[in-house]
Amino acid sequence: MTPSKWLQRLNVDEEILAEVYGHDSALRHMALRLWQDTLQRFVDRFGERDVRLFRSPGRINLRGMHVDTHGGYLNLMTHQRETVVVAALADDHSTAAVNTEADFPEVTFSAHGLSEDAAFRMLWNDFIVAPAVRRRVSANTGSWGNYIAGCALNVQHRFPDCAIPALYLAVGSSLPRGAALSSSAALCTSVVLAFSHWAGCALTPEELILAARDAEWFAGSRCGVSDQAAMVLGAPGQCVNVALHPARFDISAARTYAFPEETDVLVIDSQTERSLSGKQLIDYTRNRFAYSIALHVCRQELATLGVSAGRLAKVDSLPALAPCAWEDRDGLALVYRILMRIPETIELDTLRERYDVPELDALYLEHFGNVPESERPRSFRLRGPLLFGIAESERARLFPGAVQRGEWQRAGQLMSLGHDGDRRVQPNGSPYVFDASDHVLTHLEASRVPVENCPGAYGASTPALDFLVDSALDAGAHGASLTGAGLAGSVLALCPRDASEGIASHVRDTLRSLEYAGIAGVPEPFSAEIAEKSVLSNRAIAGAGEIRS
Repeated sequence: MTPSKWLQRLNVDEEILAEVYGHDSALRHMALRLWQDTLQRFVDRFGERDVRLFRSPGRINLRGMHVDTHGGYLNLMTHQRETVVVAALADDHSTAAVNTEADFPEVTFSAHGLSEDAAFRMLWNDFIVAPAVRRRVSANTGSWGNYIAGCALNVQHRFPDCAIPALYLAVGSSLPRGAALSSSAALCTSVVLAFSHWAGCALTPEELILAARDAEWFAGSRCGVSDQAAMVLGAPGQCVNVALHPARFDISAARTYAFPEETDVLVIDSQTERSLSGKQLIDYTRNRFAYSIALHVCRQELATLGVSAGRLAKVDSLPALAPCAWEDRDGLALVYRILMRIPETIELDTLRERYDVPELDALYLEHFGNVPESERPRSFRLRGPLLFGIAESERARLFPGAVQRGEWQRAGQLMSLGHDGDRRVQPNGSPYVFDASDHVLTHLEASRVPVENCPGAYGASTPALDFLVDSALDAGAHGASLTGAGLAGSVLALCPRDASEGIASHVRDTLRSLEYAGIAGVPEPFSAEIAEKSVLSNRAIAGAGEIRS
């Protein structure tokens, strides 16, 4: 249908939108405004022609932070704000894309140049690092067009015998940028849908998830697959529990569970954006580097404890290290003993001598290659980040059971414990440090403290996120934590439904306070209007797909 006919249909037939957004009139009204704006933007630029409508919601992760790169468990839900795409066949070989936001200028490109290059016949991960590709992406650094091009090229790469058409695209989004709700993943998921559907090339859910991720990799963002999985697998009122292993991606074990109406999840936008430089960037990257090698180190220490080679081969993910995975041993004691063999901190030279980490120097340069050589770190915390990963994956594995049994205090505790593993500042303002020394771990083992009750030490929060978590807890939330990669973005608070609005009001007052302005590093307190928009209840809507008349 043409945009004008779509506008008429959407205004008249409420059931079209109800299939995606449910029967909440406020949700449907918000979605309708976004579709109206995007359809009108298409008409203004490309005129009346047959179009198809695609969309992808945002996402939240209730439990399972920073573990998707190591095969850990996640608890994913869709979020009602979304990215939508109006798409039509182009008149020639050039794709053109416009946005409802003026900050995103029109972009045009033709996929033919790169797709006809010999490098395009390589594996995707080899293609995207080819010199011609990097030159093209670098020439457009910061342009949203890199994501659009990545989507078209990846669909073409997946279907080499199918001619992927050029499209006219109008994009609109209600997702706030920098709020850790995965606006870039939503863009790529919806645009991949547009190219694949117009080409008549069906993508399985697994292929759609990977194609959207690969488009981000083309643009230079080395993300995981959890954001896209939430957007594709999510459903109204449902949470998805899944362990995602990047090396052997498989969603067959994903299971959904209903999120009861007696509770509410508040999504709290901190109104801070990630902006790392200097020592802060190095400290954050230092933890990520240590985390990336932790499983290699762990396997080698397990070998010294007499674990067989066959069993060691299975230790390629965080769930494989959980106490419940060691059926023939005292799993809890083994985990603490493994951790005590892992150095709390280690020098780079000692790491190189003591452990056989594949491509260690390449990994080091991947993380610190942009840092002046004299400032590159030479020592790393190992034990705290590994403890966080093992414990966080367990928290995410146990979270659905607590929800389904209605054990809200326990579900909230799992969230708050996870945030403590990221925490930087205590409620009284003093630095937060989790003690992972041998003395403490010996006591935890002797006391049979479940590993999921240990926060660990990943440290991806900020004082602003910590302050909002504590504000929600002080107001009566069952639990609260950051969501996403951290360092900025949003906080989630699990609340009793009947107390949710009071907790939201308290957090809005926090956002408007002079104290929070100082912590967030802004010149003056946020207005009542911004505070109001910054706190809202999550509503899980349908996963990504096409709107059909």
